[in-house]
Amino acid sequence: MGDRGDRFKGIDQHIAANLRTYREAENISQEDLAQRMADRGFGFSQATIWKIESGQRPVKASELIALADSLGGAAIASLTGEPGTTRYLVRLDQANHRAYEAYTALKEAAEAYLEAQLNVLFAAQTAHDAGLTVTERHATWLTTPPEEAVIETRAQRAHEADYEDQVNADLNQVLDALRSSGYKPVLEIGAITSSSASEPLAAWTPEQQSSTTERLDQ
Repeated sequence: MGDRGDRFKGIDQHIAANLRTYREAENISQEDLAQRMADRGFGFSQATIWKIESGQRPVKASELIALADSLGGAAIASLTGEPGTTRYLVRLDQANHRAYEAYTALKEAAEAYLEAQLNVLFAAQTAHDAGLTVTERHATWLTTPPEEAVIETRAQRAHEADYEDQVNADLNQVLDALRSSGYKPVLEIGAITSSSASEPLAAWTPEQQSSTTERLDQ
């Protein structure tokens, strides 16, 4: 019978350690956390948070719920759990959150790049229709799919020593797989249509340059 009650004896100490773990993971100072608690109707000060984290002050049930809410909705069970386990869980949550934010930023960047490709396409077509010579150098970004940025980054991190050769091999392999599935990763110049006409604009092909093709970075 006594063994079953032992697992509850350390909960106050667990709360003290876990509160600090969550607070520091969220980059919240003791002063800020005290203010959040004050906003929820509790007369907390920085000293109150310090006493709780140092194990000198127990936490009431209502305070525990408010602390969890103040920490961005942390689970109450996480604040009372074994501190070592909680640290691992907090790190996992942080890592997943950072990955989600990076993935969202990646999607936004890809959307911006696709829009930029369309701008290049329209600008090149307009210049061509006006009688200007549009070279491959002017339109090189049309044949550079957004997928290439991810492939280059992965290849660079994994194969820094032989970066260029490996990037080309990895890139071609992935692009071949995309094409074999029916997806066309590059824009086709002849596919553009005019907003004022139902017929596609006359297709054109950028003139090849004798020198090495360079991308326009601006």
